[in-house]
Amino acid sequence: MRPRSLTLSLIVLAGPAFGAADAAKPNIVVILADDYGWGSSTCYGAKDLKTPNLDRLAREGRRFTNAYAPGSVCSPSRYGLMTGRYYWRTAIKDGEVLTPTAPLHIEPSRVTLASLCKAQGYLTGAVGKWHLGFQTGVAETDWNQSLQPGPRAVGFDYFYGLGGNPSNGPHAFIEDENIIGRIPGEKVVVASSGAKGTTTGIREQRVVDRIMENITAQATGWLEANHAAPFFLYFAPNAVHGPIAPNPRFTGSPYGSYGDFIHELDWSVGQVLASLDRLKLAENTLLIFTSDNGGIVEPGNGNTGKAMEAGLAINGHLRGGKHTEYEGGFREPFIVRWPGRVPAGTVSDQVIGLPDVLATLAAVLKVSLPKGAAEDSFNVLRAFTESTPGAPVRDHFIMQASDGTYALRLGDWRLIERVGAPKFERRPAAKTAKKAHDGPQHDELFNLKDDPSETKDLSATHADQVAKMKSLLAAARDRSFTRPGTAK
Repeated sequence: MRPRSLTLSLIVLAGPAFGAADAAKPNIVVILADDYGWGSSTCYGAKDLKTPNLDRLAREGRRFTNAYAPGSVCSPSRYGLMTGRYYWRTAIKDGEVLTPTAPLHIEPSRVTLASLCKAQGYLTGAVGKWHLGFQTGVAETDWNQSLQPGPRAVGFDYFYGLGGNPSNGPHAFIEDENIIGRIPGEKVVVASSGAKGTTTGIREQRVVDRIMENITAQATGWLEANHAAPFFLYFAPNAVHGPIAPNPRFTGSPYGSYGDFIHELDWSVGQVLASLDRLKLAENTLLIFTSDNGGIVEPGNGNTGKAMEAGLAINGHLRGGKHTEYEGGFREPFIVRWPGRVPAGTVSDQVIGLPDVLATLAAVLKVSLPKGAAEDSFNVLRAFTESTPGAPVRDHFIMQASDGTYALRLGDWRLIERVGAPKFERRPAAKTAKKAHDGPQHDELFNLKDDPSETKDLSATHADQVAKMKSLLAAARDRSFTRPGTAK
């Protein structure tokens, strides 16, 4: 893939002004799995897994091999997907997730996937894991007050799901701005978190190995109730994030509980597909399946370690995984199905990113984004629909690991910046930076075409390429946008 200058990457969104209506626009479903690695389905090369529904999507749509999350942990990627903006442009620079009690991290005035669709007359629903905060103007979320602003303040008509990870409090589901099952007159107190976390003041805690079953039923139920009008469903399963707790009816994977959880995730996707089929909506629905970051590949990590010992290449041939600065932390499964528009059974090597979904949906809806919105989102619709490979739809993509380390993909080259990055202080409440990888003290450079597993650091022999990429990365950080034409 031939790199192009950042200044020549202008993506023009043609069409009427933001807010115009068009009754012929497709329904939209975005499914964002959690910690689901690039190599963890049979359509991406996994052996002895059963992922028939993801395989079906790949047969009926387009599978991308170079799709990226902007963060190697979840909140940065969820923020980027929802807003089309890099997380490090916000007040948080350390690359880590939001704390379980963080306030809403998206300004209600900011354009999001949901507000974009809602302005076009779509019904908008979010089901599953949120992890982008509730309330504003507070140091920590007060679970005894209305959880607003939250998802409904940024464009969703309806929300049902988890505030954060399954181990985070409150250990009950949230619907719109309310904790389900509150006991009248009692205070909600998150007594502890982690695998054995507890919350008092609620009638009963959610059961961890029934979460996927519950949210899947909510997602399909929402489709049943709202299919008469154009809709946008954002479905964010908690699988396969820990705790690894598949429903008891999913057993028998050669990769243990982790493989069973992958099978449950695939089943969940299948339930959404079945609902679309039953409602005769599949032909007019644009569906995207992807993940928020790579899978965990730490050998000592309980279930994933056992799965790896049994032969599962969670992130395929990619180096590293969740938290790290290497490819395995960022490169994601990404499958698009849109019958009649996306060629079926095809594979694309185009470089795209989760933040691109916003500008791309704007192109699908034939509306222009306001100035200053979706600053890092490129319209990659051509990559979805082109019948033969065309010029790159994106010339570069920026990533940030959970210890704040930046990486840049430019054509076939990938730079990991270890020298000269902007200084920042980690938030006191954030997790300790993951330093298990103990990276070198110099910038690293890899050619992904020749070395997709990042085994050969070429920085010493390609100093000019390192300098060029460091300059582009610094310029992107100094500006408030990477998509030309975005500035106010």
